[in-house]
Amino acid sequence: MEKLPITLVVITCNEEKNVARCLSAADFCAELLIVDSGSTDNTISIAESLGAKILKRDWTGYGDQKNYGSEHACNDWVLCIDADEVVTPELRDSILKAFTALSDEEGFEINRHGIYAGKMINHSGWYPEWRIFLYRKSKAVWAGLEPHTIVHFKGKKLGRLEGDLLHYTYADIREHLRKNISSAYASAQAMKTAGKSAGLAKLLLRPLFACFRRYIIQLGFLDGFYGFVIAVLSGVYTFLKYAFLCELYRQEAKPRQ
Repeated sequence: MEKLPITLVVITCNEEKNVARCLSAADFCAELLIVDSGSTDNTISIAESLGAKILKRDWTGYGDQKNYGSEHACNDWVLCIDADEVVTPELRDSILKAFTALSDEEGFEINRHGIYAGKMINHSGWYPEWRIFLYRKSKAVWAGLEPHTIVHFKGKKLGRLEGDLLHYTYADIREHLRKNISSAYASAQAMKTAGKSAGLAKLLLRPLFACFRRYIIQLGFLDGFYGFVIAVLSGVYTFLKYAFLCELYRQEAKPRQ
């Protein structure tokens, strides 16, 4: 099969359980590029066996790592996804058609579909979730507060592709909770750098609203047991984010001994 002039960019750190599935589903890309930040498992050897080029770089944040990968892409077009995300056959066909049509789009939104413990999540704010993953590297940049960075599109025309990008989020509740803690702390650090405020009102009210939004407004109750778990842990994540932020400010205010 003739490859498309696209560079797949994937950031990794100990992703041996995901990386082969991710790269194999995107084998239509002319270049496979891994930006690795210190994997100690078999991530690199697996990626190399599938033809990927490896760039080793200390961790500098999600957005910065992805921008670094995009800048080093050999192709003008970049498909930038995470190691736990997989291009479906329908999305693959849609990308092939878009490049065959020679349209004037400079970026494409793709609908990401979350999977929790093997179950497709069809609501809860996880689906539909249209985001830009495929773009001309000169027309887009990853930006926003860590760790939830998104593509800021600078081009003239943005299209949408049929077919989903599967996102294998968490294997179980324990993994969800563990990642919540690290993500909430990273978010708190980014919020502090941006000068975001913290206080008791936010600690009390925002976690409750986050849970309500996921479960009621975003119809999480239709996702069954895991819809309820996602809603509750969304509240936990929000609480931790603001609790960490409060703590960071308190630590800064402590007089030096």
